[in-house]
Amino acid sequence: MYTWIFNAILVSENNHYYRLGERKENMIIQSKMVFVSGQFIPAQIHMDNGKISKISPYGESVPDADYEDKLIVPGFIDIHTHGMGGYSADDPSPEGLIKWLKALPSEGVTAFLPTTTTQSKENTVRALKNIADVMKQNHSGAEILGIHLEGPFIDYNHKGMHIKDHLRAPSVEEFMEYQKAADNSIKYMTIACEHDSDFALIRYATRNGVTVSIGHSGASFENAMLALANGAMSFTHSFNAMKGLHHREPAVAGALMSSNAFAEVIADGYHVHPSVVKILFNAKGNSNVILVTDAIGVKGLPEGVYEISNVKVSLDKNGTARNFGTDTIAGSSLKMNEGVKFLVERCSVSVENAILAATLNPARVLGVENRKGQIRYGNDADLTVLDYGFGVTAAYCRGMLVYRSNNCRD
Repeated sequence: MYTWIFNAILVSENNHYYRLGERKENMIIQSKMVFVSGQFIPAQIHMDNGKISKISPYGESVPDADYEDKLIVPGFIDIHTHGMGGYSADDPSPEGLIKWLKALPSEGVTAFLPTTTTQSKENTVRALKNIADVMKQNHSGAEILGIHLEGPFIDYNHKGMHIKDHLRAPSVEEFMEYQKAADNSIKYMTIACEHDSDFALIRYATRNGVTVSIGHSGASFENAMLALANGAMSFTHSFNAMKGLHHREPAVAGALMSSNAFAEVIADGYHVHPSVVKILFNAKGNSNVILVTDAIGVKGLPEGVYEISNVKVSLDKNGTARNFGTDTIAGSSLKMNEGVKFLVERCSVSVENAILAATLNPARVLGVENRKGQIRYGNDADLTVLDYGFGVTAAYCRGMLVYRSNNCRD
């Protein structure tokens, strides 16, 4: 079901500065608006062997590509995304996953975490093995930084689209099975902390380099704060599928707002009201909010009814998916560049802070900021070029031009 939609959004080889998918040694690109250390400056970016080898003054050398006044920013990192074009991370299909990672640069994404949902143990193991196998193949396109395991360790009353029959209490032993199937590629896990006895799984995952995010949770404020003290670092899709803030019972949403932990947000106008997104940024500052799409397999498909991850969902004309026959939101069809645009134009977030939410902040929560999320010497040459409407002009993954819009001039 997904083949045609991926093909439709991939650029042809005839539109290029260089042949798409080939890496040129000692490539130089420049713009008068390069995002460096949280602000825009005129600069040239030198790329060699997939890395940023130098940042120099604008116009110092003859560039291979001059993007003039367009924005050159670090490539976007989506740490919470389930699929697109009919494909889901729960599907044991290498072809679908490869098409997905090749399509993501068209929305500025150069790295991501395929995100699983609550399935049977057998289906989850198959999905994790599939992702781990594709990771080893080193395809051009958006890099898979690891896996986000969302479920099965979540709360029944806040399950959202997740399949109730497969929800389970947090278990170190079961997580170890999943991590073995994933060849240690699970890097981020959503958990309902109130069900993690003595915070055993949170502590185990943290000790073994997995970022723990609190989500799909009805935890009390006190329990959520203790979970943070025991190693949790983030909150999954803020305000969605969690107990809300009340002035006498702050609950998990209160811990989200009052702590210095990271907080994901889906900036599509349906999951969270724009004014609440603005409040979130005001509370958390510019370094702790992470833009995510939480896109599911219906992304890119026409309005209709579909079965995704063994769940029947309806997709409306606005791109919002719901569990069929209910008002329960099942996910989005958001693109990352559209999320950045929404933050700026609808939520009164500065361009700089919106870009940080899509680049450096997700890199920091994963502990890869010395490789991803910044335009600086030694980092991977993952770059996205945006016009002033936040449309993607070009994308480079590890120094390779992998996407170029039809509107980009030679």
